Amino acid sequence: MFHVIHLSEDLTPLDAWYDRVFAPRRGVMDTSYSDREMRWGSLLVIGDAVIEDMAPGTEEGAAAMPIGRFFTKFGRHWHSLAWYTDDVGAIWDRLVDHGIRVITPGPDPGARPEEGDIYTHPKDTGTQLEFYQPDRAHGGPQGSGVFPDPRFMPGWEEVWAATPNPLGIERLAYVTVLCGDLDHSGAVYVDAVGGTALGGSTSALCGTESRFVAIGPETVVELARPTDPGSLAGADMARHGEICHAVAFTVADLDRAAAHLEACGVGLVGRDETTLLADPADTFGAPFRFTTERVAGDPRD
Repeated sequence: MFHVIHLSEDLTPLDAWYDRVFAPRRGVMDTSYSDREMRWGSLLVIGDAVIEDMAPGTEEGAAAMPIGRFFTKFGRHWHSLAWYTDDVGAIWDRLVDHGIRVITPGPDPGARPEEGDIYTHPKDTGTQLEFYQPDRAHGGPQGSGVFPDPRFMPGWEEVWAATPNPLGIERLAYVTVLCGDLDHSGAVYVDAVGGTALGGSTSALCGTESRFVAIGPETVVELARPTDPGSLAGADMARHGEICHAVAFTVADLDRAAAHLEACGVGLVGRDETTLLADPADTFGAPFRFTTERVAGDPRD
C-alpha cells in the first residue's frame, strides 16, 4: 500500500496530533503544498503503513478542486486508498474491462498511461482507489524523485522497532470500506481490482457484516455492511453512503494502547476482548481501530 489519506481542514494541528499519538517516522514529505491540486499534505510512516494527512488550500479556487470538494461534502474523514504498482497500464485495462471508471491526471484524463497515477471513480469502488507507478527513470518508489519511502530500505522493520512507538503498533491490520451490497463489492475488489477473497465475519462491536480481501501481498481491505444503525459504521453509512470508513492497526497489547490513547485525550467508544474503537470526535473525524486479532488468511501470516 502506498498510503491512506486522512483529510481535515488544517494540516498543522493534524500533523501535531499524529506526532503526539503515533510518533511516526518523519522526513518523507512534510507540510508540502501541491499547486496542481491546491492542497497541503504530509506523509507519515507508521510501521508498514503510510498515512497522508491532508488539508485543502485556502486560496481562491481551492474549494472547487477535488480535495476541496470532498472536504466541503464530507468534512473531516478518511478520503481514499492508494497502492504502488509496477504496471499501471495493466490495472487500467482490467478496471475498464470490468466497467470501472478510471482517470489519470493531466490534459487527457481518459488516456491509458504507461506510468504515473490512475484514480477510480469512488462510486464504482466504494471509495476512490489510486494506483501509482513511479517513473522508471528514477528506479521505483525508493528513488522516484518525489520522495524516499523508507519502507523499501533494508532493515526497515528493525528501524521501526527501535522507534518510540507508544501505541505498540506492529502493522496495518486492515482498512475498512463501507458498502451496501457485499456480493457486489466483493466482486469489484476481487474481479476488477484483482484481490483475493479471504472470507467473512460479523462484529457485534463494530455493528457490521464483513468480507475481507487481500490486495497485493501486504494489504487487507475489509468490505463492511453496517447491521447496527447506532454503530459508528451505521452512522457513517447513513450520512455519507459507501466510503472509506476506518483504519485498523495491529497492536501488541490492548491495555497499553488504551492507556496511551487516554493519556493523549483520545476516548474509546467501544472495546471487546480483541479490539478498541477510538472516538472519531478525538481523532479528527477518522475512525481508528486497534486490534490484536488477525484476519484469517492474511497473506502476511
